[in-house]
Amino acid sequence: MRGITRREGLVALALAGPAALLAACTSDTAEPGPTPSPTTSPEGAAGSVAADEALLVASYDAAIAAVPDADPAVIALLTGIRDQHAAHRDALGGTSLVPDAPPQPAAQAAIIDELLAAERQATRDRIDACEAAADPELARLLALIGASEASHVPALRDAR
Repeated sequence: MRGITRREGLVALALAGPAALLAACTSDTAEPGPTPSPTTSPEGAAGSVAADEALLVASYDAAIAAVPDADPAVIALLTGIRDQHAAHRDALGGTSLVPDAPPQPAAQAAIIDELLAAERQATRDRIDACEAAADPELARLLALIGASEASHVPALRDAR
């Protein structure tokens, strides 16, 4: 009997992660938010992460609108990741953001590079928030969100 490959493990995580995250959290952000301090209340930390997730949703919405001629598989990937961030935001009680201006068309590779940077930063921010969380349940939720965001990096990298 053979063990699972790294790719199979990542696929399993990517498929199982959204379901767990839908039940646990929601966050949207493209820009990193403030790192909660150890004295931050669970509601404050959750609100901060929810705001971050709202920014990520807005970033994916802008990215999808900016590359209308992209491969349908890439659009499906971006939409799926966007929906995961929306679920994180909703689970944390966050709200949607209204874009300031319509996005301008851009090169697909440049858009994906920006999303990769945002996902990497979000993963680091979730680690910091998880370490600072005083409530164990919130820490678990933030860890799940961080794992989901980390799983987006290889998926986006493969879409370049």
